[in-house]
Amino acid sequence: MTPSNLGFLPISLEITEHALTFCHPRDVASFSQTCRRAWLLVYNNADQYLWRRLFLLYPFDDPRKTQCGFCEHTDFDWMTELRQRIRAETIARSARSTPEELLAALHVFLGVVRSAPPVTRGCERVPSSSLLWVVDVLQSTNMLQRPPFSQWPTCQTLARLRSYLALTLDEYDDEDEEGKQRMKLLRARSRGQVYDLSNYNRDNDWGPFMPRTGEADWFHIECVVNVISCNITELEGRFVDIRPPCGLGATRAYSAPHATTRPPYDWAGVEGNWRRFISFLDYRDFFDFNFHRRGNCMPFFEDTSILEATRLIELELHLISPYTLPNYYDLDRFPDSEDPKYPTLYFSGPSWGVHANETMVVGSVYMAHDGVVHWRFASVHEAHMQWRSEGLQIGGIASATGVVGTWIGAHHEHGDPVGPFWLWKVPDDHPSYIPDLIHF
Repeated sequence: MTPSNLGFLPISLEITEHALTFCHPRDVASFSQTCRRAWLLVYNNADQYLWRRLFLLYPFDDPRKTQCGFCEHTDFDWMTELRQRIRAETIARSARSTPEELLAALHVFLGVVRSAPPVTRGCERVPSSSLLWVVDVLQSTNMLQRPPFSQWPTCQTLARLRSYLALTLDEYDDEDEEGKQRMKLLRARSRGQVYDLSNYNRDNDWGPFMPRTGEADWFHIECVVNVISCNITELEGRFVDIRPPCGLGATRAYSAPHATTRPPYDWAGVEGNWRRFISFLDYRDFFDFNFHRRGNCMPFFEDTSILEATRLIELELHLISPYTLPNYYDLDRFPDSEDPKYPTLYFSGPSWGVHANETMVVGSVYMAHDGVVHWRFASVHEAHMQWRSEGLQIGGIASATGVVGTWIGAHHEHGDPVGPFWLWKVPDDHPSYIPDLIHF
Protein backbone atom coordinates (compact mmCIF):
# COMPACT_ATOMS: atom_id res chain seq x y z
CA MET A 1 0.00 0.00 0.00
CA THR A 2 1.30 3.48 -0.88
CA PRO A 3 0.14 6.95 0.16
CA SER A 4 -1.47 7.38 -3.24
CA ASN A 5 -3.95 4.66 -2.30
CA LEU A 6 -5.22 6.95 0.43
CA GLY A 7 -5.94 9.99 -1.63
CA PHE A 8 -8.81 11.02 0.61
CA LEU A 9 -6.29 11.76 3.36
CA PRO A 10 -4.22 14.94 3.11
CA ILE A 11 -1.34 13.40 5.08
CA SER A 12 0.99 10.49 4.42
CA LEU A 13 0.43 6.88 5.42
CA GLU A 14 3.21 6.98 8.01
CA ILE A 15 1.80 10.06 9.76
CA THR A 16 -1.72 8.63 9.70
CA GLU A 17 -0.55 5.40 11.29
CA HIS A 18 1.47 7.29 13.90
CA ALA A 19 -1.55 9.42 14.79
CA LEU A 20 -3.72 6.33 15.19
CA THR A 21 -1.29 4.85 17.72
CA PHE A 22 -2.42 7.55 20.17
CA CYS A 23 -6.04 6.41 19.92
CA HIS A 24 -7.86 3.77 21.88
CA PRO A 25 -8.17 0.52 19.89
CA ARG A 26 -11.95 0.96 19.84
CA ASP A 27 -11.50 4.37 18.19
CA VAL A 28 -9.16 2.81 15.64
CA ALA A 29 -11.83 0.22 14.88
CA SER A 30 -14.38 3.01 14.43
CA PHE A 31 -12.01 4.84 12.08
CA SER A 32 -11.69 1.67 9.99
CA GLN A 33 -15.44 1.75 9.33
CA THR A 34 -15.35 5.13 7.60
CA CYS A 35 -14.36 3.74 4.22
CA ARG A 36 -12.66 0.83 2.49
CA ARG A 37 -9.27 2.54 2.33
CA ALA A 38 -9.35 3.23 6.05
CA TRP A 39 -10.23 -0.42 6.63
CA LEU A 40 -7.26 -1.51 4.53
CA LEU A 41 -4.93 0.74 6.49
CA VAL A 42 -6.07 -0.68 9.83
CA TYR A 43 -6.56 -4.36 8.99
CA ASN A 44 -4.51 -5.14 5.91
CA ASN A 45 -1.06 -3.85 6.77
CA ALA A 46 1.32 -6.80 6.67
CA ASP A 47 3.91 -5.49 9.14
CA GLN A 48 1.24 -4.91 11.88
CA TYR A 49 3.12 -1.78 12.94
CA LEU A 50 -0.09 -0.04 14.02
CA TRP A 51 -1.36 -2.96 16.10
CA ARG A 52 2.04 -3.58 17.65
CA ARG A 53 2.20 0.03 18.80
CA LEU A 54 -1.39 -0.05 20.08
CA PHE A 55 -0.66 -3.25 22.00
CA LEU A 56 2.52 -1.98 23.68
CA LEU A 57 1.06 1.45 24.50
CA TYR A 58 -2.15 0.08 26.03
CA PRO A 59 0.11 -0.91 27.96
CA PHE A 60 0.90 -4.62 27.82
CA ASP A 61 4.18 -6.46 28.25
CA ASP A 62 6.26 -6.99 25.13
CA PRO A 63 5.84 -10.71 24.28
CA ARG A 64 9.14 -10.65 22.39
CA LYS A 65 10.88 -10.44 25.77
CA THR A 66 9.24 -13.63 27.01
CA GLN A 67 12.09 -16.04 26.35
CA CYS A 68 11.08 -18.55 28.98
CA GLY A 69 8.42 -19.09 31.57
CA PHE A 70 4.83 -19.92 30.63
CA CYS A 71 4.94 -19.36 26.90
CA GLU A 72 7.31 -18.51 24.09
CA HIS A 73 6.20 -16.08 21.40
CA THR A 74 7.82 -16.67 18.03
CA ASP A 75 5.03 -15.41 15.77
CA PHE A 76 2.81 -13.07 17.77
CA ASP A 77 -0.41 -11.85 16.17
CA TRP A 78 -0.58 -8.33 17.62
CA MET A 79 -3.97 -7.46 16.15
CA THR A 80 -5.78 -10.64 17.15
CA GLU A 81 -4.34 -10.68 20.66
CA LEU A 82 -5.17 -7.04 21.35
CA ARG A 83 -8.70 -7.37 20.01
CA GLN A 84 -9.28 -10.44 22.19
CA ARG A 85 -8.09 -8.58 25.28
CA ILE A 86 -10.23 -5.53 24.59
CA ARG A 87 -13.19 -7.80 23.97
CA ALA A 88 -12.57 -9.62 27.27
CA GLU A 89 -12.41 -6.32 29.13
CA THR A 90 -15.68 -5.21 27.51
CA ILE A 91 -17.36 -8.48 28.54
CA ALA A 92 -16.10 -8.12 32.11
CA ARG A 93 -17.49 -4.60 32.35
CA SER A 94 -20.87 -5.51 30.88
CA ALA A 95 -23.76 -6.50 33.11
CA ARG A 96 -25.41 -8.38 30.26
CA SER A 97 -22.65 -10.78 29.28
CA THR A 98 -23.73 -14.32 28.51
CA PRO A 99 -22.16 -17.34 30.25
CA GLU A 100 -20.40 -18.23 27.00
CA GLU A 101 -18.93 -14.74 26.75
CA LEU A 102 -17.78 -14.79 30.37
CA LEU A 103 -16.05 -18.14 29.86
CA ALA A 104 -14.31 -16.79 26.76
CA ALA A 105 -13.15 -13.77 28.75
CA LEU A 106 -11.81 -16.07 31.48
CA HIS A 107 -9.71 -17.91 28.91
CA VAL A 108 -8.26 -14.61 27.74
CA PHE A 109 -7.39 -13.40 31.24
CA LEU A 110 -5.79 -16.73 32.10
CA GLY A 111 -3.81 -16.64 28.86
CA VAL A 112 -2.51 -13.17 29.71
CA VAL A 113 -1.42 -14.35 33.15
CA ARG A 114 0.32 -17.43 31.77
CA SER A 115 2.17 -15.41 29.13
CA ALA A 116 3.52 -12.78 31.54
CA PRO A 117 7.28 -12.32 31.11
CA PRO A 118 9.54 -14.01 33.66
CA VAL A 119 11.41 -12.01 36.26
CA THR A 120 14.96 -11.27 35.16
CA ARG A 121 18.10 -10.43 37.10
CA GLY A 122 18.29 -6.77 38.02
CA CYS A 123 14.57 -6.25 37.29
CA GLU A 124 13.09 -8.16 40.20
CA ARG A 125 10.99 -5.18 41.28
CA VAL A 126 9.72 -4.22 37.83
CA PRO A 127 6.02 -5.16 37.66
CA SER A 128 4.26 -6.75 34.72
CA SER A 129 1.97 -4.30 32.91
CA SER A 130 -0.18 -7.15 31.62
CA LEU A 131 -0.76 -8.55 35.10
CA LEU A 132 -1.62 -5.10 36.44
CA TRP A 133 -4.25 -4.85 33.70
CA VAL A 134 -5.81 -8.22 34.63
CA VAL A 135 -5.99 -7.26 38.31
CA ASP A 136 -7.49 -3.87 37.49
CA VAL A 137 -10.20 -5.36 35.27
CA LEU A 138 -11.13 -8.16 37.67
CA GLN A 139 -11.09 -5.90 40.70
CA SER A 140 -12.93 -2.94 39.20
CA THR A 141 -15.63 -5.10 37.63
CA ASN A 142 -15.98 -7.57 40.52
CA MET A 143 -16.30 -10.10 37.70
CA LEU A 144 -15.41 -13.20 39.67
CA GLN A 145 -18.14 -12.57 42.24
CA ARG A 146 -20.97 -12.30 39.73
CA PRO A 147 -23.31 -15.02 38.49
CA PRO A 148 -23.07 -17.37 36.71
CA PHE A 149 -19.71 -18.15 38.34
CA SER A 150 -21.53 -19.22 41.48
CA GLN A 151 -23.04 -21.94 39.28
CA TRP A 152 -19.64 -23.08 37.94
CA PRO A 153 -17.81 -24.26 41.06
CA THR A 154 -15.84 -26.92 39.17
CA CYS A 155 -14.96 -24.87 36.07
CA GLN A 156 -11.26 -25.57 35.58
CA THR A 157 -10.46 -22.23 33.90
CA LEU A 158 -12.14 -20.25 36.66
CA ALA A 159 -10.52 -22.38 39.37
CA ARG A 160 -7.07 -21.98 37.86
CA LEU A 161 -7.37 -18.20 37.70
CA ARG A 162 -8.67 -18.09 41.27
CA SER A 163 -5.80 -20.34 42.38
CA TYR A 164 -3.34 -17.82 40.97
CA LEU A 165 -5.15 -14.94 42.69
CA ALA A 166 -5.27 -16.84 46.03
CA LEU A 167 -8.18 -14.83 47.50
CA THR A 168 -6.36 -11.52 46.98
CA LEU A 169 -9.51 -10.09 45.35
CA ASP A 170 -11.88 -11.59 47.95
CA GLU A 171 -11.18 -9.20 50.79
CA TYR A 172 -14.04 -7.80 52.87
CA ASP A 173 -14.37 -5.59 55.95
CA ASP A 174 -16.19 -6.10 59.23
CA GLU A 175 -19.31 -4.36 57.92
CA ASP A 176 -19.59 -6.55 54.82
CA GLU A 177 -22.00 -9.26 55.92
CA GLU A 178 -22.45 -10.49 52.37
CA GLY A 179 -18.68 -10.90 52.00
CA LYS A 180 -18.45 -12.79 55.28
CA GLN A 181 -21.20 -15.19 54.25
CA ARG A 182 -19.66 -15.71 50.83
CA MET A 183 -16.28 -16.54 52.40
CA LYS A 184 -17.90 -18.86 54.94
CA LEU A 185 -19.58 -20.86 52.19
CA LEU A 186 -16.40 -20.88 50.08
CA ARG A 187 -14.37 -22.17 53.01
CA ALA A 188 -16.90 -24.89 53.87
CA ARG A 189 -17.02 -26.10 50.28
CA SER A 190 -13.22 -26.07 50.04
CA ARG A 191 -12.71 -28.01 53.27
CA GLY A 192 -15.26 -30.57 52.14
CA GLN A 193 -13.31 -31.13 48.91
CA VAL A 194 -9.86 -31.27 50.52
CA TYR A 195 -10.70 -33.59 53.42
CA ASP A 196 -12.93 -36.02 51.52
CA LEU A 197 -11.02 -39.32 51.22
CA SER A 198 -13.10 -40.32 48.20
CA ASN A 199 -11.25 -37.64 46.22
CA TYR A 200 -7.98 -39.56 46.55
CA ASN A 201 -7.51 -42.87 44.77
CA ARG A 202 -5.37 -44.79 42.34
CA ASP A 203 -7.03 -43.16 39.31
CA ASN A 204 -5.80 -39.67 40.27
CA ASP A 205 -2.54 -40.95 41.78
CA TRP A 206 -3.73 -39.99 45.27
CA GLY A 207 -3.27 -36.30 44.54
CA PRO A 208 -4.87 -33.15 43.08
CA PHE A 209 -5.06 -34.55 39.57
CA MET A 210 -7.75 -35.43 37.07
CA PRO A 211 -8.57 -39.15 36.98
CA ARG A 212 -6.47 -41.15 34.53
CA THR A 213 -5.11 -38.15 32.59
CA GLY A 214 -2.80 -36.94 35.35
CA GLU A 215 -3.54 -33.32 34.46
CA ALA A 216 -3.95 -30.76 37.23
CA ASP A 217 -7.34 -30.60 38.91
CA TRP A 218 -7.47 -26.85 39.41
CA PHE A 219 -10.75 -27.00 41.31
CA HIS A 220 -9.05 -29.16 43.93
CA ILE A 221 -5.98 -26.89 43.94
CA GLU A 222 -8.18 -23.83 44.42
CA CYS A 223 -9.81 -25.52 47.41
CA VAL A 224 -6.38 -26.20 48.92
CA VAL A 225 -5.42 -22.55 48.41
CA ASN A 226 -8.67 -21.42 50.06
CA VAL A 227 -8.25 -23.71 53.07
CA ILE A 228 -4.64 -22.77 53.80
CA SER A 229 -5.27 -19.06 53.14
CA CYS A 230 -8.21 -18.95 55.56
CA ASN A 231 -6.23 -20.83 58.19
CA ILE A 232 -3.29 -18.44 57.89
CA THR A 233 -5.62 -15.48 58.26
CA GLU A 234 -6.77 -16.82 61.63
CA LEU A 235 -3.27 -17.26 63.00
CA GLU A 236 -2.45 -14.96 65.89
CA GLY A 237 0.74 -13.42 67.28
CA ARG A 238 3.99 -13.10 65.39
CA PHE A 239 3.07 -15.81 62.91
CA VAL A 240 0.51 -13.61 61.21
CA ASP A 241 3.21 -12.19 58.91
CA ILE A 242 4.46 -15.63 57.86
CA ARG A 243 2.63 -16.33 54.66
CA PRO A 244 3.51 -17.28 51.10
CA PRO A 245 3.61 -14.43 48.58
CA CYS A 246 0.22 -14.07 46.88
CA GLY A 247 -1.16 -12.18 43.93
CA LEU A 248 -0.55 -12.43 40.21
CA GLY A 249 2.87 -10.79 40.44
CA ALA A 250 4.06 -13.68 42.63
CA THR A 251 3.05 -16.21 39.97
CA ARG A 252 5.62 -14.94 37.44
CA ALA A 253 8.35 -17.36 36.50
CA TYR A 254 11.57 -16.94 38.53
CA SER A 255 9.99 -14.55 41.04
CA ALA A 256 11.06 -16.72 44.01
CA PRO A 257 14.09 -15.66 46.10
CA HIS A 258 17.41 -16.28 44.33
CA ALA A 259 15.62 -17.68 41.27
CA THR A 260 17.28 -15.23 38.88
CA THR A 261 20.74 -16.24 40.11
CA ARG A 262 20.17 -19.99 40.30
CA PRO A 263 22.64 -22.31 38.52
CA PRO A 264 21.44 -23.36 35.04
CA TYR A 265 21.03 -27.01 35.98
CA ASP A 266 18.56 -26.10 38.75
CA TRP A 267 15.83 -24.96 36.37
CA ALA A 268 13.10 -25.27 39.03
CA GLY A 269 14.98 -23.31 41.71
CA VAL A 270 14.95 -26.25 44.10
CA GLU A 271 18.08 -25.64 46.12
CA GLY A 272 17.70 -23.40 49.14
CA ASN A 273 15.48 -22.78 52.14
CA TRP A 274 11.75 -23.37 52.12
CA ARG A 275 8.76 -23.03 54.40
CA ARG A 276 5.72 -25.24 54.41
CA PHE A 277 2.32 -24.85 56.01
CA ILE A 278 0.32 -28.02 56.54
CA SER A 279 -3.20 -28.29 57.96
CA PHE A 280 -5.18 -31.21 59.29
CA LEU A 281 -8.41 -32.00 61.08
CA ASP A 282 -8.69 -33.59 64.49
CA TYR A 283 -8.83 -37.27 63.59
CA ARG A 284 -12.20 -37.72 65.29
CA ASP A 285 -13.71 -35.00 63.10
CA PHE A 286 -11.91 -36.40 60.06
CA PHE A 287 -13.30 -39.88 60.71
CA ASP A 288 -16.79 -38.54 61.43
CA PHE A 289 -16.86 -36.54 58.19
CA ASN A 290 -15.56 -39.33 55.97
CA PHE A 291 -17.37 -42.32 57.39
CA HIS A 292 -20.57 -40.88 58.88
CA ARG A 293 -21.46 -37.67 57.01
CA ARG A 294 -19.91 -37.99 53.58
CA GLY A 295 -21.63 -35.89 50.92
CA ASN A 296 -22.98 -33.42 53.48
CA CYS A 297 -19.97 -31.13 53.81
CA MET A 298 -21.67 -27.73 54.06
CA PRO A 299 -23.52 -28.24 57.38
CA PHE A 300 -20.58 -30.21 58.76
CA PHE A 301 -17.93 -27.55 58.12
CA GLU A 302 -20.19 -24.63 58.93
CA ASP A 303 -20.11 -25.94 62.49
CA THR A 304 -17.76 -23.54 64.29
CA SER A 305 -16.53 -26.32 66.59
CA ILE A 306 -14.84 -28.05 63.63
CA LEU A 307 -11.32 -26.65 63.69
CA GLU A 308 -8.06 -27.45 61.96
CA ALA A 309 -4.51 -27.46 63.23
CA THR A 310 -1.90 -25.66 61.18
CA ARG A 311 1.83 -26.28 61.45
CA LEU A 312 4.83 -24.50 60.07
CA ILE A 313 7.70 -26.64 58.79
CA GLU A 314 11.06 -25.47 57.49
CA LEU A 315 13.13 -27.32 54.91
CA GLU A 316 16.58 -27.12 53.37
CA LEU A 317 16.61 -28.79 49.97
CA HIS A 318 19.57 -29.90 47.85
CA LEU A 319 19.68 -31.53 44.43
CA ILE A 320 20.92 -35.10 44.29
CA SER A 321 21.67 -37.63 41.58
CA PRO A 322 18.90 -40.12 40.78
CA TYR A 323 21.49 -42.84 41.37
CA THR A 324 21.72 -41.84 45.03
CA LEU A 325 17.98 -42.04 45.69
CA PRO A 326 17.12 -44.41 48.53
CA ASN A 327 15.44 -47.68 47.58
CA TYR A 328 12.17 -46.78 49.28
CA TYR A 329 11.69 -43.92 46.82
CA ASP A 330 10.41 -46.06 43.97
CA LEU A 331 11.81 -44.26 40.95
CA ASP A 332 9.92 -46.43 38.46
CA ARG A 333 6.59 -45.16 39.74
CA PHE A 334 7.29 -41.55 38.90
CA PRO A 335 7.28 -40.11 35.37
CA ASP A 336 10.11 -38.16 33.81
CA SER A 337 9.71 -34.64 32.51
CA GLU A 338 8.08 -34.58 29.12
CA ASP A 339 10.08 -31.55 28.00
CA PRO A 340 13.80 -32.22 27.35
CA LYS A 341 14.61 -28.63 28.30
CA TYR A 342 13.46 -29.40 31.83
CA PRO A 343 14.87 -32.78 32.91
CA THR A 344 13.51 -34.33 36.08
CA LEU A 345 15.29 -33.05 39.19
CA TYR A 346 15.72 -35.05 42.39
CA PHE A 347 16.26 -33.58 45.82
CA SER A 348 16.58 -34.38 49.49
CA GLY A 349 17.14 -32.47 52.68
CA PRO A 350 16.18 -32.06 56.32
CA SER A 351 12.88 -30.64 57.50
CA TRP A 352 11.99 -29.66 61.02
CA GLY A 353 8.92 -28.37 62.76
CA VAL A 354 7.22 -28.62 66.11
CA HIS A 355 9.61 -29.42 68.97
CA ALA A 356 12.47 -29.29 66.45
CA ASN A 357 11.80 -32.88 65.39
CA GLU A 358 13.90 -33.38 62.28
CA THR A 359 12.95 -35.67 59.42
CA MET A 360 14.29 -36.17 55.93
CA VAL A 361 12.47 -35.28 52.73
CA VAL A 362 13.19 -36.89 49.38
CA GLY A 363 11.44 -36.04 46.14
CA SER A 364 11.43 -34.97 42.51
CA VAL A 365 10.31 -32.13 40.25
CA TYR A 366 9.24 -32.59 36.65
CA MET A 367 7.53 -30.72 33.84
CA ALA A 368 4.21 -32.24 32.75
CA HIS A 369 2.93 -32.18 29.20
CA ASP A 370 0.51 -29.35 30.00
CA GLY A 371 3.38 -27.05 31.02
CA VAL A 372 2.68 -27.32 34.75
CA VAL A 373 5.57 -28.08 37.12
CA HIS A 374 4.77 -31.06 39.36
CA TRP A 375 6.38 -31.66 42.76
CA ARG A 376 6.22 -34.96 44.60
CA PHE A 377 8.08 -35.82 47.76
CA ALA A 378 7.94 -38.01 50.81
CA SER A 379 8.68 -37.46 54.47
CA VAL A 380 10.97 -40.21 55.73
CA HIS A 381 11.17 -41.64 59.23
CA GLU A 382 13.75 -44.30 60.08
CA ALA A 383 14.34 -45.16 56.40
CA HIS A 384 10.62 -45.56 55.70
CA MET A 385 8.31 -43.25 53.79
CA GLN A 386 5.72 -41.92 56.19
CA TRP A 387 3.81 -39.22 54.30
CA ARG A 388 3.60 -38.58 50.58
CA SER A 389 2.94 -35.12 49.11
CA GLU A 390 1.78 -34.19 45.62
CA GLY A 391 1.84 -30.55 44.56
CA LEU A 392 1.70 -28.17 41.61
CA GLN A 393 3.67 -24.98 41.06
CA ILE A 394 1.25 -22.05 41.17
CA GLY A 395 2.22 -20.01 38.15
CA GLY A 396 5.46 -20.19 36.25
CA ILE A 397 8.70 -22.02 36.94
CA ALA A 398 10.21 -21.06 40.31
CA SER A 399 7.33 -18.73 41.13
CA ALA A 400 7.32 -16.89 44.46
CA THR A 401 3.87 -18.26 45.26
CA GLY A 402 5.38 -21.72 45.40
CA VAL A 403 3.79 -25.16 45.43
CA VAL A 404 0.29 -26.12 46.57
CA GLY A 405 -1.00 -29.63 47.06
CA THR A 406 -2.03 -32.41 49.41
CA TRP A 407 -0.32 -34.89 51.72
CA ILE A 408 -1.53 -38.39 52.52
CA GLY A 409 -0.21 -41.61 54.05
CA ALA A 410 2.60 -42.98 51.89
CA HIS A 411 1.13 -46.49 51.81
CA HIS A 412 -2.54 -45.47 51.45
CA GLU A 413 -3.77 -47.57 54.32
CA HIS A 414 -7.45 -47.51 55.21
CA GLY A 415 -8.33 -44.47 57.29
CA ASP A 416 -5.04 -42.64 56.67
CA PRO A 417 -5.58 -38.90 57.12
CA VAL A 418 -5.15 -36.38 54.34
CA GLY A 419 -4.62 -32.63 54.32
CA PRO A 420 -3.46 -29.58 52.36
CA PHE A 421 -0.02 -27.97 52.20
CA TRP A 422 1.60 -24.87 50.79
CA LEU A 423 5.36 -24.84 50.15
CA TRP A 424 7.29 -21.71 49.22
CA LYS A 425 10.90 -20.59 49.01
CA VAL A 426 12.38 -18.04 51.43
CA PRO A 427 15.61 -15.99 51.44
CA ASP A 428 18.71 -17.56 52.94
CA ASP A 429 18.71 -15.03 55.78
CA HIS A 430 15.08 -15.65 56.79
CA PRO A 431 14.39 -15.72 60.55
CA SER A 432 13.49 -19.11 61.97
CA TYR A 433 10.31 -19.49 64.05
CA ILE A 434 10.67 -23.19 64.70
CA PRO A 435 10.12 -25.00 67.10
CA ASP A 436 7.06 -22.90 67.95
CA LEU A 437 3.64 -24.48 67.68
CA ILE A 438 1.00 -22.85 65.51
CA HIS A 439 -2.61 -23.55 66.29
CA PHE A 440 -6.02 -21.97 66.40
